[in-house]
Amino acid sequence: MAGEELTGSYRVRVIRPALHKAYKMFRKCRDQMEVREQALKLRYWPKRTVMADNGELLDLNWSWVESLKDLRIGELRIDDKIGGQDNLRIIFFEGDKAVREPLPMMWVLDLLAKKKTYFTANELQIFRARRTLVIERFYKNRDN
Repeated sequence: MAGEELTGSYRVRVIRPALHKAYKMFRKCRDQMEVREQALKLRYWPKRTVMADNGELLDLNWSWVESLKDLRIGELRIDDKIGGQDNLRIIFFEGDKAVREPLPMMWVLDLLAKKKTYFTANELQIFRARRTLVIERFYKNRDN
């Protein structure tokens, strides 16, 4: 795709509960913008080495949430310490690739500061419910 170096392969959209959580976790605008910058790396997903404008490589440290892999729900791990928080995880959902306006959508479902490598049953249920919310609102009930 022409211009992919600047725009990426996906559009990134944050659902309201994830946005609200980010505002609660980070009171300073600078920290919120840094988290936003990290989430926007999903534009280049799943490539691991994409050149940024300044010549640095974008590091996408991600994996599928193991029990939700078939639902296309993954986690983007942020290695930087932002606003005193470390081990941040951006939970995302890869939207329907057939729906392109003008690019397929990558949905940010949640933001977590994780200390453990596993997710609780409650967290997994929240991820599933938010994915269902996105599908119902933006894919099933859309006007063509």
